[in-house]
Order: sequence, then structure tokens, then C-alpha cells
Amino acid sequence: MVIQIDSAGLSAIYAANQVVTLARQVQSVVETVASTSAVTPPPTVAWQAFQPVETNTVAWADQYYCFATTTPLGMGAAIQLNARSDAPMQKGSAYVFANGRFTQRPQTGTAYVVANASLAGSYAFGMAQVATVNNVPAALAPVCAMPVLCNEAAYLDPSDLISIFLSSCTAGGTVIPPAANVFSIVAAAGETGPTIGFDDRTNMFFQIS
Repeated sequence: MVIQIDSAGLSAIYAANQVVTLARQVQSVVETVASTSAVTPPPTVAWQAFQPVETNTVAWADQYYCFATTTPLGMGAAIQLNARSDAPMQKGSAYVFANGRFTQRPQTGTAYVVANASLAGSYAFGMAQVATVNNVPAALAPVCAMPVLCNEAAYLDPSDLISIFLSSCTAGGTVIPPAANVFSIVAAAGETGPTIGFDDRTNMFFQIS
């Protein structure tokens, strides 16, 4: 993905102490012992947040790591990864969290699955992903997070829909309010495009090609 911002746009963004922010859409369902039900929409998590230049490139691989966190998912919280999977998640496996670590077990279906078998502590779980921003590797950062109680499992299905907007967020993996100035576009991992522009009048992003 390429994001182009002219000098006037950069000046306005820097003067407002804001950054370019990316979020990913992840469908999620939590399964209890007795039934499966949709949960309250999880909080918006800023996956990437960076100070822009005129031509910005963002690239990523289609790989996710599951994580557990004790960070309360309140507004502005920077999610800390207390534990994560050693290798990228695989569909057809469940990642069971117990005794502070994840164990991979066979699982049917096409979703990514994280199960909580920890009898102690209060945890939220989610998926994290690595990106490269302007040719610099960014830290592994959460793309989603939600509470999962003991003996529950979260079924996670990330899409290629990427939301792009401005915010005052300072780091990837931060819980933020839903943005009103969002431009969303489908962008798959490994693609060189699309190319996104920035409208100085509306402070909105748009697709160039």
C-alpha cells in the first residue's frame, strides 16, 4: 500500500500533532461451553500509527500471532502482550492458553481459534501482526482484542479491509474510539497497491489507483 500526502497536508497533520493510523477489520465470535453467540463488537485497535512523509509505503505478510494480555481494554490503553504464540497461527488449529503459554491443538474450521484454559487471572485475547512502514520493520502490534473467559474460545476471521484515518494515537496496539473520518479499502498482503491520496480540504484519505 502506498499513501501519498502533499506538503500542505503534511504541515496540517504535524501542526495538529496527529499521525496516519491503520486499523484492520476482524470478525469475532466467542463460544461458551453451551452455545456460540456473537459478542459485543470488540474495541477499535490502532494496528499501525506513524508520522507520515510525502510518499509512505506499508507492507505486511498474511501471518498472525495470538496473544494474551492483562491490559484493561479501556480507551487509550496500549495493549501489552503478556504472552504470544511462538509461531504464526495456522487455521485448523486451536491455540489454548494455560499456565502462561499457548499450546497448539487440532481444530476444525476456517477461523483462527484462541481458547482460554487459564483458571487464574483476567485476560483478553486477540491477534497481532507485523508490518513494514517506510522500509522500517514495525513492532508486532495487536489488530484486535477482546475478553475471553475461562473455558471459552474466540473464533477470529480477519478480512483484507483496512481503515485509514488520522488520530492522535502514539503507538500501534492502542485502544481508540471509532473514527469518524475513516477511509476503508480492501488491500491484501503482499500487494504493491493500492495507492491512497489525502484531501487537504476534508482531511480524508481517498483511492488514487
